[in-house]
Amino acid sequence: SRHRKTVFRVVKETQQIELKLDSRFSINTVTVADKKAEFLHSHGVITINLYEKKYPGEVVEVAINYSGKPHIALNPPWSGGFVFSETNDGKPWIATAVQGEGCDLFWPCKDHFSDKADSMRIRVTVPTGLYVASNGVLKNITVLQNKTTEFDWFLSEPASDYNIALNIGPFERVQQQYTSINGTDIPVEFWVLPENRQKASNLLTNDVYQQMAFFESVLGPYPWGQQKLGFVETPHLGMEHQTINAYGKGYTRDPSGYDWLIQHELAHEWFGNLMTHEQLNDAWLHEGFGFYMQPSYSLYTFGEAAYNHAMYKAYLGIKNCQPIVKEGELSSKEAFNSDIYGKGGWTLHTLRWLIGDELFWQATRELIYGSSDTQSLSYPIQSRYRNTQQFIDIVNRITKKDYNWLFDVYLKQAALPTLTMKRQNNVANLYWSKSEKDATPFKMPVPISINGQLQVYTPIEGVITIKAKPVDHIIVDPQMKVLRQLPITSQCQQEE
Repeated sequence: SRHRKTVFRVVKETQQIELKLDSRFSINTVTVADKKAEFLHSHGVITINLYEKKYPGEVVEVAINYSGKPHIALNPPWSGGFVFSETNDGKPWIATAVQGEGCDLFWPCKDHFSDKADSMRIRVTVPTGLYVASNGVLKNITVLQNKTTEFDWFLSEPASDYNIALNIGPFERVQQQYTSINGTDIPVEFWVLPENRQKASNLLTNDVYQQMAFFESVLGPYPWGQQKLGFVETPHLGMEHQTINAYGKGYTRDPSGYDWLIQHELAHEWFGNLMTHEQLNDAWLHEGFGFYMQPSYSLYTFGEAAYNHAMYKAYLGIKNCQPIVKEGELSSKEAFNSDIYGKGGWTLHTLRWLIGDELFWQATRELIYGSSDTQSLSYPIQSRYRNTQQFIDIVNRITKKDYNWLFDVYLKQAALPTLTMKRQNNVANLYWSKSEKDATPFKMPVPISINGQLQVYTPIEGVITIKAKPVDHIIVDPQMKVLRQLPITSQCQQEE
């Protein structure tokens, strides 16, 4: 059986509370303030009667006792749920990943990313010999009389319910320490299968800490320094569970020279866990930034060639079938199309070129922390919700220019703008076109090389005019700084 106690603060007058719990579970009892309560559990929704009206500011404590077999993930982490696996020697190895499906797959919860529990205590009992790795700080391990052991975890800072994870297995705990840019010594834990202990230790020492130095130098302090920097080996690829990132990639470096999975999930501690999108329409704030941190890290570590290679590879994967930021209420599947990753990253790539490194990272820090002066921030660091327009407003304020035109094209329309060149006599004209539906001029400047001499040209009413003889060699945007449609891929590559 399972038990969850939740404390709510009422924000609107009500006599009922609704929570989500997968219909596979049966509810045994519900209590409100330790008194048995009437409830209805139908189609995955629990409606709980509070007996009397509750008013804004009042606190309500609800406890639910339930039982049943949870949903088994079909293709974790993309199609999530519980993952039941075994180690090579036949011991249980269990994980959870529910970003797309929601926390109701394993406990009653307010299944919406727009609200976070301000703290959470997680107690799990397993057969002795197995270990539980979860979010926050391990407060206690209690060996019980019936050959079981209870693990007591406490997460003292806000987290989205989908970011809570249960990991069970015959783990060993690799413990190290990382000194943050703000001087805090952060506990580091990697819960691993015994045979991979040395591999995990090497991954931390030879890769993770270098990645952390990058993140902290361009963004600011790791968000959860009072908790831990945590990882756990899982039987699925990975997921950005707050302070206990799932890792199932096999401890191999990539041709890029670092572990991309660790890098991507670490990025989500900032983009997703500390700064969370207000609604699914803004999911690119998690995934576009999360994606762009890999090329940025390649630039930081290996230089321009590695960065350009990563960006070109990403460009080839752009689909252009739907806008990055859509209108209306979206499901998780509708929101998480592939372009919020690569095309979102390319939008940031072009923005960074246009406004420069200093202002780009300043805007990024303000998006995450609410301040650009982050290096000496002390813990705890406040998490915040953000939307796309807030980021645009930050960029406009910092640069003292209006860049709505850029985001309108790259984020809010599916097609990429096209740039067409026509040469006649000693003149070359380049014409911007946003889309078939929008004939208004596009303001995007373009770097152009003429006989090896590079210069940035700003269009007038969507047209760039340059003097060039017929024999002059012109290369438009030779370093691919500007996101536009090229004859490399079709205008819309339908997703599989």
